[in-house]
Amino acid sequence: MISTFRFRCVAVVIAGYLFLAWSAFAQEPSPSATDLAQLRAARKEAAHKPRRIIMNNDGNDARTKNQEHTVENFLSNRTTPLLGSQVDAIFYCTGVFNLYTHASTETELRGHGDKEALDWAWELTKQGTDSLSEIITFSHANKMEAFWSMRMNDTHDSADDALLCQWKQAHPEYLMGKKGEKFPHGGGRWSAVDYGLPEVRDKVFRIFADVSTRYDVDGIEMDFFRHPVYFKPQMTGEPVTQEHCDMMTDLIRRVRAMTEEVGLKRGRPMLIAIRVPDSLGYAKGIGLDWEAWLKEDLVDIVSLTGYFHLEPWENMVAIGKQYNVPVYACLSGSRVVSASNPEATTEDKLAAWRSEAKAAWEAGVSGIYTFNLFDPKSTLFRELGSLDTLPKTDEPHKQITGDPRTMDRWLKGGSGFLKLPQ
Repeated sequence: MISTFRFRCVAVVIAGYLFLAWSAFAQEPSPSATDLAQLRAARKEAAHKPRRIIMNNDGNDARTKNQEHTVENFLSNRTTPLLGSQVDAIFYCTGVFNLYTHASTETELRGHGDKEALDWAWELTKQGTDSLSEIITFSHANKMEAFWSMRMNDTHDSADDALLCQWKQAHPEYLMGKKGEKFPHGGGRWSAVDYGLPEVRDKVFRIFADVSTRYDVDGIEMDFFRHPVYFKPQMTGEPVTQEHCDMMTDLIRRVRAMTEEVGLKRGRPMLIAIRVPDSLGYAKGIGLDWEAWLKEDLVDIVSLTGYFHLEPWENMVAIGKQYNVPVYACLSGSRVVSASNPEATTEDKLAAWRSEAKAAWEAGVSGIYTFNLFDPKSTLFRELGSLDTLPKTDEPHKQITGDPRTMDRWLKGGSGFLKLPQ
């Protein structure tokens, strides 16, 4: 046992270190109102920077066999061939909830220890780098933006134990349910975290703070479509209330304040992007009051749709213009192509991508956001970014809304928010 004298000495030393740390922090000059105003002006300018195509990369770049585990091979799978395309920004996702291929003491390393070693991106950490660092380096070297994309409630781990992080296993009380438990709504995803709990919101904040303070990203994305379930009442078809919405809004405020601190320290802004349902009513039904976020200037870029498309693009563009926020049309392979085979590239499927992009551009969106489109050599990355480069066609556009059953599967009565002809 430590003697009383030694214990007191240790306590004094620790107290001294804490005092010095606090003193150093307290003596740091607080940012002036002018500095903050300049940062916000620069952030607004950066938000409206032209982005012909935003490519969402789900982070499975290193799911190849018989390939040497090098940075060059990692980038060659989905990134290097984008040179010369219309992709101006890469929104890079490094994994599922708390299980990522970027190195961190806050989160866990995805793929490490996987007996099949399908995902070898974690190997890059042995070389003193990681997936996110390499995407950032590549993007900046080639005049592209790099955002870190967090899937706000990815629940692929509901059906794959290898993706269930230790943090979830250690805290089953933070989840919507238990393995094998059935729910009528919320996608039936028992492994989703419950944002109604402050411990969950605190964890999410720490994840964002960790990435924001350690990586030179141009911004962070909150991907609320992977997957669209956040509060427990949604699982059983009970109403998600304004109180729930306010909990999420408070989290967004905290993240915004953190990114502004980071922006002031590094001398350039950090943007916040969101991907949300294209219906204010549907979004509030799952706890996302994203119009309130725009009113408070909490987010900079809005990307809309995912599994389903609910309202005319013109409606969403009008909301963006009202709050001076650019709106991007998300063309998701799971909607545009097929839920079961979203990456199919037959000629009829390519035509569907082009038709959707043409309709969105004509409605006034700021750009196209691709999801589940990963072949960097695809002609689509060289066509979708402008009406001028889309092939001319006389075929009438047929809106792809997605399956109403999917809308209801996530939110009870969700298909009632559909305002587009099927």
